[in-house]
Amino acid sequence: MPEPQSTRPLIEHVSDLPAYSPPAHSGTLNRRLLSREFGAGFEMILGQVEPGGEAFPHYHRDESQVVYVLKGEALIRLGEEEPRRCGPGWVIRIPPGLVHDVRVASNEALEVIVLYAPPLGAEGFFEVAR
Repeated sequence: MPEPQSTRPLIEHVSDLPAYSPPAHSGTLNRRLLSREFGAGFEMILGQVEPGGEAFPHYHRDESQVVYVLKGEALIRLGEEEPRRCGPGWVIRIPPGLVHDVRVASNEALEVIVLYAPPLGAEGFFEVAR
């Protein structure tokens, strides 16, 4: 059986993963569950956005994005559509190039799983003027 490409252990607790705040976001703390180095062809993120936090209007040129809401509620706008209120169990599919933004819509932190395919590149965020 081939070895995974990543040097990270195969079993880890999420609290042991490095946390980071992505560009074009406020109040967001992400942890990369699966990175491009693993060689799976996608990237998997656990995202937590505090009340009042948001992802400003932006897009990803080459990456498809899927967001699955675990906890909390958010107003999510895709393109020119009116924002939709999404809570636990909602799946949001965002094709490459589609401008989107997210705003926490409750007093509870938003917790999501995010997949990018292919993995998000170093130049993956393109912020759009509001």
